[in-house]
Amino acid sequence: MSLWKYKYFVDVVDMKSFTKAGKKNYVTQTAISQQISKLENETGGKLISRESGSLEVTELGRIVYDRSKEMLHIYQQMEKEIEQMRRNGVIRIGIDSCINKLIWRKMQEMIDTFYSEEDFQFSRIDGNVGNKMLYEHSLDIYIGYGIDEERRDEDIEEFRFSGRPIGVYVGKNTTIPVSGTISLGDLAGYVRYGTEMYPCSVVEDAEGKLSEACSDICYVDNAETMKLKVEFNDGYAFVDSYYFSQCSGDVYPVSDWNCPQYMKVYYRKSKSRKKMNDVLAKLQQISEEAAEESC
Repeated sequence: MSLWKYKYFVDVVDMKSFTKAGKKNYVTQTAISQQISKLENETGGKLISRESGSLEVTELGRIVYDRSKEMLHIYQQMEKEIEQMRRNGVIRIGIDSCINKLIWRKMQEMIDTFYSEEDFQFSRIDGNVGNKMLYEHSLDIYIGYGIDEERRDEDIEEFRFSGRPIGVYVGKNTTIPVSGTISLGDLAGYVRYGTEMYPCSVVEDAEGKLSEACSDICYVDNAETMKLKVEFNDGYAFVDSYYFSQCSGDVYPVSDWNCPQYMKVYYRKSKSRKKMNDVLAKLQQISEEAAEESC
């Protein structure tokens, strides 16, 4: 059953004009009149009277109008519920923009092997945005280096994706002494940059080594700004030595300090349907495979 004639009729009554109803629905006034005539034939009487020179709804028309609005409302509600069901079948994943293409490659291999592109929505996002989307239920899974614990609720679960040693990010033309590795002593006198949404860049002193050998931290808004500050000001930043997404700089291991940076998978357990649990299991498998490859 076509609902168009009911919608046209409701619009004519609401707008008190065949012409305006036609413009609203991108059809001619003639098309509107023809559909309402069909509706009158089906209902067995006049729905609209124009004897007084103005458009008036008949007694029969009032019944049809009220029931038509109910049908249209139910149809719209059905469309919303169908769309919601489709969205619920999609796993929304956000990945911290600090993370390099190794993780993206692994994720794409997982999709190509087990799923289809329609099963996922990927976002490469700044850590602040990822946190916000996770708390607002705009993400089902967030892969990153940390979340705002003060805003965390009981619905958010996590598991460790990787734990790699912290390295030192420097620009291509750095004057910091580089010989395959960098010692903490080499960093003395250079500006250190970091952002709170990338935890290892502002990692707390470990055994007093940072306070002894490294300069005070200069805070910036995000990791992308941190990279630019490092490269243009001959500074440095502590980063994930394996998964950090570089710009035009380089990452070197620290020769005299072994402190891990943990990447985690955060997810909402209330969204853990069968498909969601399957994806989480495969992410754990990806984590294990990546660990073996780096050994």
